[in-house]
Amino acid sequence: MNSPEQVPASRPVRERRVGTFTFGAVLVICGVLMLAAMFFPDLDMTLALQLSPLILVSLGVEVLLASRREGRLRYDWVGMVLCLVLVTAALALFGIAWCLVYRPETVCLY
Repeated sequence: MNSPEQVPASRPVRERRVGTFTFGAVLVICGVLMLAAMFFPDLDMTLALQLSPLILVSLGVEVLLASRREGRLRYDWVGMVLCLVLVTAALALFGIAWCLVYRPETVCLY
């Protein structure tokens, strides 16, 4: 007879969150681009806008790589939504700050 101490415990299924790395990288890249635009106003940002679909490509690559490993996949929806809110708020605040620094006549009418 097997006693409860002799039965090997089954390994718990490891849960993997997908999307955390991609959206963390997006936050860092957006922050660096905004910071560069504040210090170098003549910097052309059209290349950054043209490369923006790479966000979707990198998220797809992360999903494909995570699905190859064993374990249960879990999409980090809370992280994705928070990242979207943070990037949107940061872009709005960046736009206001940029206008105040480089085009004050469009913001301040006095």
